[in-house]
Amino acid sequence: MKVLITGVNGFIGSHIYNGLKDKHDIIGISRSKNSEICNQYISCDLTDKNSLEEIIKNNKDIDVIVHCAALAHNKGNDLSFDRFQQVNFGVTKDLVDLSNKYLNLNKFIFLSTISVYGEKMDKSIYTEGDECYPSSPYAVAKKKSEKYMQDNCKSSYYILRLAPVYSDEFKLNIKRRTEMKGLNYRVGKGDNKLSLCNVNNIVIAVKGIISNKATKNEIYNISDKSIYSFSDMLEMNKVSKIKVVVPKILIGILYKINKIAIKKQFIDENSIKLVSDNIYSSEKNM
Repeated sequence: MKVLITGVNGFIGSHIYNGLKDKHDIIGISRSKNSEICNQYISCDLTDKNSLEEIIKNNKDIDVIVHCAALAHNKGNDLSFDRFQQVNFGVTKDLVDLSNKYLNLNKFIFLSTISVYGEKMDKSIYTEGDECYPSSPYAVAKKKSEKYMQDNCKSSYYILRLAPVYSDEFKLNIKRRTEMKGLNYRVGKGDNKLSLCNVNNIVIAVKGIISNKATKNEIYNISDKSIYSFSDMLEMNKVSKIKVVVPKILIGILYKINKIAIKKQFIDENSIKLVSDNIYSSEKNM
């Protein structure tokens, strides 16, 4: 099959490329000038619809789109709501519209996020059928993209909601929860639970979809079978002999003060993540 991967130079996109390249004809696009991994690479500002349209028009034999490219929580200088809408929703909308117009597309695989569920103190397990309450600009744009795809994509679509992604070499999502200024820390006893997603599980999911092992037009949480405690994550990211212990009650107090007075979304989201369980079931059969 001929597969278009957006964001092919990124962490997830590059792993998907390496997982598919031996059996499929891959076109990779990203805004980087060059690619060190992709042989059929096209540099493109994905927010430029005209450039994106030229690529689609010149490759009308594309069978599968794997849409990985996105503005993440911490990337770039402009993290405004409008910028997330432009990059994360606008590009997805354009890809859906252009594939509808020019391609006889077989499958559209969209990489979304468990952030679309939102964070709640009184909820610990999230499944695909749950209501979504996205709050961050990143999550709002991803959820809007999901809805547009569900309403407008003419091909079979597959929405993959990824738990925090990691690998042996990439531990950013683990470091955020275990490391501060070069010291390991934990909140309370470190027994809070969290789902993570090894990047290889994303590759397995994409391969399964392309091999017709998944039900079309569905949403899937993608996470490891194992559920990790914060103590488990500390073992995965040992950077200091000293472990700073932050009492749960302090985080709870900060959460309440923020709700009443400070009203910062970052504090709200991260307080919940540090003191509650966040389990994203991946038991739905593909």
